[in-house]
Amino acid sequence: MDRDITMDIKMGAKSFEGLRELSRGNSIDEADIIDLCEFVDRRYDCADFRLITILRVLYDYKDLISLETLERMENTVLNFKYWMDEPGEDSMCYWSENHQILFFASQYLAGQYAPNKKFLNSGLLGAEMVEIAKKRILRWLKHRFTYGFIEWHSNTYYEEDIAPLCNLIDFAKDNEIIEKSEIIMDFILIDMAMHSYKGLFSATSGRCYEEQKKYPLKQDTLEIGEKIWNYGHIKNYDFKRITSSFHLIKNYRVPKIIEQIGKDEEESIIKTSMGLNLTEVANELGDLMDIENVGYFLWAMEAFSNPESVKTTMKMFREFKMQKNDFLKGLKGFDKKWLAAALPFITKLLNPVTNGVAIQRANTYTYKTKDYMLSTAQKYHPGSFGDQQHIWQATLSDEVTVFTTHPSSAFFEDNARNFSPSYWVGNGILPHSVQDKNVHMSIYKVDQRKGYLEGKRQDFTHAYFPQELMDEVILKGRYVFGKLGEVMISLIGKNQLDVNSEDSSDIIQEGKLTYWICEISTEFVSLDDFISEILSRKVSFKNLTLTYEGKSKYQLKYKGEFKIDETAISTDYERLESPYGNVVRNPEDMTFNYKNQKLYVHFEKRIREEG
Repeated sequence: MDRDITMDIKMGAKSFEGLRELSRGNSIDEADIIDLCEFVDRRYDCADFRLITILRVLYDYKDLISLETLERMENTVLNFKYWMDEPGEDSMCYWSENHQILFFASQYLAGQYAPNKKFLNSGLLGAEMVEIAKKRILRWLKHRFTYGFIEWHSNTYYEEDIAPLCNLIDFAKDNEIIEKSEIIMDFILIDMAMHSYKGLFSATSGRCYEEQKKYPLKQDTLEIGEKIWNYGHIKNYDFKRITSSFHLIKNYRVPKIIEQIGKDEEESIIKTSMGLNLTEVANELGDLMDIENVGYFLWAMEAFSNPESVKTTMKMFREFKMQKNDFLKGLKGFDKKWLAAALPFITKLLNPVTNGVAIQRANTYTYKTKDYMLSTAQKYHPGSFGDQQHIWQATLSDEVTVFTTHPSSAFFEDNARNFSPSYWVGNGILPHSVQDKNVHMSIYKVDQRKGYLEGKRQDFTHAYFPQELMDEVILKGRYVFGKLGEVMISLIGKNQLDVNSEDSSDIIQEGKLTYWICEISTEFVSLDDFISEILSRKVSFKNLTLTYEGKSKYQLKYKGEFKIDETAISTDYERLESPYGNVVRNPEDMTFNYKNQKLYVHFEKRIREEG
């Protein structure tokens, strides 16, 4: 198959505007449908995004489609490669958390659509495809209920999770799949509600890109939030997005409590624990060589080269014949039987920068007020390599965000893998970050041992601080202050802060050892008053311990304890600790309460009750 595809084509339209007209009962120009089929037929990466739309049209609007186009769509469905275990060489990404449910849902619904026809790539009947996909769907749903989302709070990839769930809820004939999909849909939307500021899903995230970090109105989940909370951020829905499935869903109603939580402007603290650390996987899930259960989970984490996962990776690499997949072709050098037993030792010795791609357990802390939101992944593997993990962010409006990173560059040069980490996406080396209410602290230490495949490591960290969008900004040595409406924000560095001469929003702090302290307030009449207060705070950094004395005394020891007023603070949370509900890790059920609304769900018993 032709695999040479640029990023703009890959990330282009996954649906089409004509879907709006089909939903109104009108016939359309079918050229866009043919384009989607062409993309899927070529098995380009992200073909699974387009297949979701094709299947929705087949299930809901086939009577409005010409026989010629209908035949083309059905041929596309019957010829597609639905998983890594099927024959054929390609460079589709199957394994990340969102791609897994996209492939599984499409395999299930394609097989259900044509149960007695042979699928030409797999050689299986549709009914056989259904049975295979059902097991995988239910396992994926169970893992999300038990451990949360690996791609935590992602304003990119939640869109890709929601679309296949919409199709399953609307078109699956199996009640267990429908009811469990509804429960996971509830959980995604509750997570969005709790971590949104005025309809903007702008929290710390397991996977986040530059536009979505800098510009809240460019989030991929924006239309989903707009449909639920109606803040007026957009005028018209874009049916070229995969979100179109959410706009058209017929058999799911957003629980009232989700609408209310997303509109809540009371001061609140939300703590969550999502995913698993690599050191936890075997104890939680069992045999690391069990591909269907553990292997898929490890690859959903994108844990390929880590010592804990590398033997599993090579087993899957061989079994699924992935030697020519553009994402994984670099593993060929390790595909030797005599190396197998030594692989964990070898990857420890090489220290590959790709270890940072793995998305591990995140304990997140989000502080919300009616004026701003501040969110941090607490102590997220400091000193490790990073990739797309977005460690912290302050959101002050629909245009203004603030965050810091250690800039890096992509590990590879080819189209498939050249977009992260980057200057603003993710981190080269992850910081030790913590938060308490309106105060955030991060220590960056970027002098660790160089990694295999690592490019030039930058000896500075930097802040995104969009000066031109703020009402006032003052830069003083190690300090920068900003005012937006009633909100004041400060950043304090260990070293001199300088403005990038080519980008006024880029505040640079040189040094292999740096720190950043962020404090936000609405308690001051003027920026001058706020500046005076912040400058009076005692700040010290000694023996890798950062101390900041304001209303409380904060102490952060790099890779050590976080203390508030001399009391050690645990940043290891339950699954959810919030005003809206408290959920233990590995839960059997969940209860959410807000005002006069309640939602109770039990996954295995398939109970979903509003009250």
